[in-house]
Amino acid sequence: MNQSVLFVSKAVAPPFRDGSSCLVRDLACALTSAHPTVLSTRDAPELAPHVRMDRIYRGRSRYAPALVDNLRVLQHLLTDLHHHLWHFVFAPNPASSTVGSALRTLRRKPIVQTVASRPLRFEGVDRLLFGDRVVAVSRHTADALLKHGASPTRVVVIPPPVHDLTRLQEAQRVARDNAGIPSDVPLFVYAGDLEFSQGSNWMAQAAPAIARALPDAIIAFACRAKTPRAQEHRDRIEKELEPLGSQVRFLGEIDDLPALLASATAAPFPVDDLYGKVDIPYVVLESALLEVPVVVIEGGPLAEIPDAPTMAEGDVESLASWCIEMARDEGARRQLGARLRQSVRARHDPAVVAEQVQSLYDALVK
Repeated sequence: MNQSVLFVSKAVAPPFRDGSSCLVRDLACALTSAHPTVLSTRDAPELAPHVRMDRIYRGRSRYAPALVDNLRVLQHLLTDLHHHLWHFVFAPNPASSTVGSALRTLRRKPIVQTVASRPLRFEGVDRLLFGDRVVAVSRHTADALLKHGASPTRVVVIPPPVHDLTRLQEAQRVARDNAGIPSDVPLFVYAGDLEFSQGSNWMAQAAPAIARALPDAIIAFACRAKTPRAQEHRDRIEKELEPLGSQVRFLGEIDDLPALLASATAAPFPVDDLYGKVDIPYVVLESALLEVPVVVIEGGPLAEIPDAPTMAEGDVESLASWCIEMARDEGARRQLGARLRQSVRARHDPAVVAEQVQSLYDALVK
């Protein structure tokens, strides 16, 4: 049976800078047996001929969707007569989960619930899980869900899909030009958060050693502000790194992050707390597909990426040494980039992920 599935998420529309929207985009486009519908905006371009777009959002979703947009989604679900099942994709929170549970009871629709990023707290998490099947995008989060009471019969691990990327030389040049970065200098792009994790602090602490060893290198912070606290953290780090002058750049949210990543020497990601991000963030997956080396924190979801080098939390010396090595040893950098690309293509290929998700749909709708 070819099921019709409605994805319930933030607006699936460009610019694609939100991990959950990227997940829905890549999964919907990869499904071949089911008929997918995504929630989008009035002016968003079509994703693919087989993907229907319900244009109920007024504009691009913010980090926390506006109340009026949430109400429009609720009304849409209450009147939905077109779909066999719903697939929710978001980070569990009490308000959304309460609504989702009530809708499941009222409408009696089969539901797949993807935990795109971890909840703020795992205690009592079973009350936030309303799907007939609950998808964790990492083994790390799945184990935490089970440890805190989630039913083993409902939880399954399916990694996020990510469509392939290629190196476009002209796009890279434009991205560097727009950021005011010369084309011939080593570039390290930190694209983690500013306010939730220690990643930006550790990158800032490693910056002086990197700058001393590589006098022409640039360390760029390409961070999307998610809360008002982001500016406070940015101001503090900027002040700390003032002595490094133009070797440090704060780019904020940029138009074409993949293009800038493609031009980078490395994309260190020393993030210890992934709250507010997909468990395996797209910036890391896209860097790997572009053969740009990444380093991640050991023991968390990102350590599940085969071949990704890891560092201990707070090991600033190792972080700096790794960056310096990537700039100085072109052979090692290219070999690591090639291995990362191969690993991500195998594990996160949209067709492979779509097949796993399709099996959940088949079990729920017969």
